[in-house]
Amino acid sequence: VELQQVYPEFLILDAEILGISMDNISETSMLAETLGVTYKLLSDPDGKVVKEYGVYNLHGDEVAAPAVFVIGPDRGVKWRYVGRNIGDRASTDDIIARLK
Repeated sequence: VELQQVYPEFLILDAEILGISMDNISETSMLAETLGVTYKLLSDPDGKVVKEYGVYNLHGDEVAAPAVFVIGPDRGVKWRYVGRNIGDRASTDDIIARLK
C-alpha cells in the first residue's frame, strides 16, 4: 500500500516497481486488485526468482523475506534491503533516496 502511494514519485524518477509474490497467478491478481496496486505484481509460485535473489527461506519458514532491490540500467543490483522478519520492510523514503 505504501509503495502504491509513492508510485508516481518512482515514475518521475524514471523508475519502475515490480512486486513479486510466491502466490499463484490467480491469488496474485486478487491481491493486486484488493490492494489497488497499479504497478506490476508478478507471480513466482515456484520461488525461482526469490531463490535466485537469495531471499527464500532465510528464517526457516519456507517463504521469501521482504526485500527491495534497486536494479540499474545495466541490470546490476545497485542497492538491496532484506528484512530481518516478515514485518521488517525498507521505508519508501529510503528506497526513493536510493533512486536519486
